[in-house]
Amino acid sequence: MESQTKFDYESLAFTKLSHSQWTDYFLSVPIDDSELDAITKEIDIIKPEVRKLLSSKGDDETSKRKVLLIQSLLSLGLAFHFENEIKDILEDAFRKIDDITGDENDLSTISIMFRVFRTYGHNLSSNVFKRFTGDDGKFEQSLTEDAKGILSLYEAAHLGTTTDYILDEALKFTSSHLKSLLAGGTCRPHILRLIRNTLYLPQRWNMEAVIAREYISFYEQEEDHDKMLLRLAKLNFKLLQLHYIKELKTFIKWWMELDLTSKWPSQFRERIVEAWLAGLMMYYEPQFSGGRVIAAKFNYLLTILDDACDHYFSIPELTRLVDCVERWNHDGIHTLEDISQIIFKLALDVFDDIGRGVRSKGCSYYLKEMLEELKTLVRANLDLVKWARGNQLPSFEEHVEVGGIALTTYATLMYSFVGMGEAVGKEAYEWVRSRPRLIKSLAAKGRLMDDVTDFESDMSNGFAANAINYYMKQFVVTKEEAILECQKMVVDINKIVNEELLKTTTVPRRVLKQALNFGRLLEVLYTKSDDIYNCSEGKLKEYIVTLLIDPIHL
Repeated sequence: MESQTKFDYESLAFTKLSHSQWTDYFLSVPIDDSELDAITKEIDIIKPEVRKLLSSKGDDETSKRKVLLIQSLLSLGLAFHFENEIKDILEDAFRKIDDITGDENDLSTISIMFRVFRTYGHNLSSNVFKRFTGDDGKFEQSLTEDAKGILSLYEAAHLGTTTDYILDEALKFTSSHLKSLLAGGTCRPHILRLIRNTLYLPQRWNMEAVIAREYISFYEQEEDHDKMLLRLAKLNFKLLQLHYIKELKTFIKWWMELDLTSKWPSQFRERIVEAWLAGLMMYYEPQFSGGRVIAAKFNYLLTILDDACDHYFSIPELTRLVDCVERWNHDGIHTLEDISQIIFKLALDVFDDIGRGVRSKGCSYYLKEMLEELKTLVRANLDLVKWARGNQLPSFEEHVEVGGIALTTYATLMYSFVGMGEAVGKEAYEWVRSRPRLIKSLAAKGRLMDDVTDFESDMSNGFAANAINYYMKQFVVTKEEAILECQKMVVDINKIVNEELLKTTTVPRRVLKQALNFGRLLEVLYTKSDDIYNCSEGKLKEYIVTLLIDPIHL
């Protein structure tokens, strides 16, 4: 009760803070390294026991149980501890998939198996769901009595591709019934909470750290939960929280040492906690702690650059900055105005700071690739500003393509690779530079979601470079029609993303996961047309409390 009271106090105290006080709050949070060490030791004791469950031998039913266990590990945020075991289990199980699924008629089991196999790149056919439909292709109404089954099918439907028509039907069927369950309130409270969270964002498109925190609370209320797994999940998340606070402190101190706040114009956003949080969306695991600090620094730079381009620079000013970035040395800095000089020096400092770390690990090539992507990004921003000021009128398609670059799609993937060090190789950078369909689709998705969200503010600020604006002009439709069409495009893009994640074999799965995580980042930022990166109240504050302040009771 004492610890719960402490949380209530801490949570209430934080929610009353203004946005400008967040950095001071996190700097004041104490970190006990001995606690971190103790948790790590207990985790290392429990992991071999879970490994035994994964390595047990048996028949098809054993394989099935192990696949279901993998989904629990994914939901609890534990799967990264057992990647090798999971890879072997799924490769073996997929070879005999017809035997494993043949006589299975439990909706939840089939849905979970579908999700697990597709998550790990095994293209399990959506025909496995035909056993739950009638002659008319509709799902049987009797399934609605199985709340967990309906919820699992809803989750599975979000892994559909452009040819998984049965999953389109599944999504309509499950959405309707889950909303009815929520309105009726007949399920147990923890199940209703899970339904509410899932309808807001399914696991496929949610931040992994948030999934883990929410599912731990749900799993603890399940009567048949595995006490060992629950203990490991709690320890793991507590360890993550300690890492997250340490990273945030490191980043905040770095930002304070820059001492730039007083030099920025009022239009510039200093999103410090948000810059770190965006890095967390790209990878949540403890081994990428340093990567999240790198990500936060890049996000800070890219946010300032975005504000300068959108709201401050004239076209000649931005052109001179682009020229300086292209040359990438101090020689041209005297040609820049005051704010341009500060931004260019910030860019140089960020790259130098990160470069010292990656060069010591023999990874200087990776930073060079990131720099090339930055040059592409500032050129795209210049094009966008020219369009926004009415100097040129691009086609809708041209805006979406160039705007996807300006949205930092490619740059974000590159800096996430830099933060992973030797965990990814040269082929990952070359793959992104080749502009594969998967990444181009994500870039388009980001541009569309951002422009739908910001349309009204863009128009009121006289910023014409918006997909909705160009769609209305090109196809002579109303604002409402343009928004609806762009939202349909996003739905279709998600199917293409799922398809490309299954088809792409030229890069490792971990690299593909970074692409998926960028898609998740977009959903977290823009779902419900709520740009949480620019709104310090509501969902953003809820995420911060959930991930950093709400303690795990061991």
